[in-house]
Amino acid sequence: MSAEGWEGLADQSLQAFGAWSGASRLIRRRLLEAWLEALAPVREPMALEMTRETGKPITLARGEVGRAEATLKATIDAVASFGAESIPYDLMAGADGCRATLRRFPLGPVLAITPFNFPVNLAMHKLAPALGVGCSVLWKPCPQAPRTSRLLWESFEAARLRVAAPDHLLQLADPDPVRAEALARDSRISAVSFTGSERVGRHLEQVLAGKRLLLELGGNGAVVVDEGVDAAAVAGHLAPAAVAGAGQSCSKAQRIYVHQRLWEAFVPAFVKAVQALPVGDPMDPATVVGPLIDEATAIRMDASLDRVVCAGASVLLRGVREGALLPPAILTGVREEDPLQGEEAFAPVTVLTRVATFDEGLDRAAATRFGLRASAYSRDQRHLRLAEAKLRAGGVLLNLPPTFRLDAAPFGGVGASGNGFEGPRWAMEGFTEGRLIVEGPAL
Repeated sequence: MSAEGWEGLADQSLQAFGAWSGASRLIRRRLLEAWLEALAPVREPMALEMTRETGKPITLARGEVGRAEATLKATIDAVASFGAESIPYDLMAGADGCRATLRRFPLGPVLAITPFNFPVNLAMHKLAPALGVGCSVLWKPCPQAPRTSRLLWESFEAARLRVAAPDHLLQLADPDPVRAEALARDSRISAVSFTGSERVGRHLEQVLAGKRLLLELGGNGAVVVDEGVDAAAVAGHLAPAAVAGAGQSCSKAQRIYVHQRLWEAFVPAFVKAVQALPVGDPMDPATVVGPLIDEATAIRMDASLDRVVCAGASVLLRGVREGALLPPAILTGVREEDPLQGEEAFAPVTVLTRVATFDEGLDRAAATRFGLRASAYSRDQRHLRLAEAKLRAGGVLLNLPPTFRLDAAPFGGVGASGNGFEGPRWAMEGFTEGRLIVEGPAL
C-alpha cells in the first residue's frame, strides 16, 4: 500500500470516529449485538481457516471462536455500565451544593495489532472494547492468518451494515510491519494497542513516545509446586498448560519448580500426563499438540534443545521433529541463565527444577524480568499467601495453571510483559480518557 493509501486510511478512520464517538451507548451496544449474531454462521469456517493457516488443533480453534463470542458478550454487558462514575462531592468539605461525575470519553482512532497464536479472540479483546466506547479502529492482523482475519472483519461489516453504523469504522490494515509502524506514528492515530513480542513492544515504546500505547507482551510462566499436593492431579493440570497448541501461548507453563519431597512422584506423573496428550494432525479433533507456526521456528527450537543438552541438561522426554511439528520436550538440569529458563520459549518445551523449599521455588520463579502469569500449588494457606506477595505478575494463579483465563476478567502483565489490563471492562479504560465534571449551584 502506498503512503497515500495509509494517509487515506487514517483520514477515513478519523471521519468514522467523528460520526461514531457521539453515538449513544444503546447504538453502540446494538452494533456489538449485531456482530455477535453475524458471527454464528462463520463459526466453523473461521475455525477451519484458523487451523489451516496457523496449525492450531481444530478443537482448540473451535474453542477460540467460542471464547471470542464470550469476549464480545462481556463487552456488550460492559457497555451498559461503562462511562460515568458519580463522585461523592456532597460528602466533602467545601463542596456544598456541588455535583461531580468522572466521565470517560473515547480517545480517537485506535490502531490494534494482533498476533497469530490467538488470531480471533485476541483481536476481539481489542476491537470490541474500542468500538464499544466510541472509537474507530484500524486493525493490523497477523500476516500468518489472513483468511481467518478477513472472515472476522466480514462478519463485522455485515453487522455494521445492518445497524447503519458509519463507513470505515473498522478497517483492515496492511500486515506489513514497516507500513504498520508508519501508520502508528500518524498523528491522527490516538492510541496503539499491541499484543506480541517484547522486542517489538519495546521498539514501539521508543518510536511512539507520548502516544497512548497499550502493551501485552511475552512471558516465561513459572509454576511452584509444594510438597503435600497430589502429584498426579497437579501434573494433569499442568501438562496441557505446558504443551497444548504447541506451547504457543504467552502464559504457558514453561518453568516448573518442584519441592524436593515431591520430586520423585511428580516427575514421572508429569511426563506421563504430557505423553498422554495426542500429537499430530491439527485437523484431527483429538489432537492437542499440533505444529508450530512454521518449520523455521521448529528447526530453531530443535536446535535450542540440542544446545541445552550439550550444556549438561537431562532429557526426560523428547521426540523427533517432522517439519513444523516438534513433539513435546521436558528437560531438567537447565542452567538458570539459559534462554530456556530466562526467555520465552513459545514452544512445547518445559523445564523442571528441583528446589529444597517452597520459598526457594518462589524466589527462583520470581527471578525474571517477565511478569505475565505465575502459579503456585500448595495445601498450606500460609504458603499461598506468600506466593501472592512474592510472585510479581499481572496474574497469580493459586492451585490453577497459569493458562487459566476467563475472558471477562482482567488480563495483563508487568515488567517486560507489558502494561495495564485487557478484558473488556479494563480495555475500555485504555481506549478512553477521564474528565471530572463538577457542577456548582446556580448563581
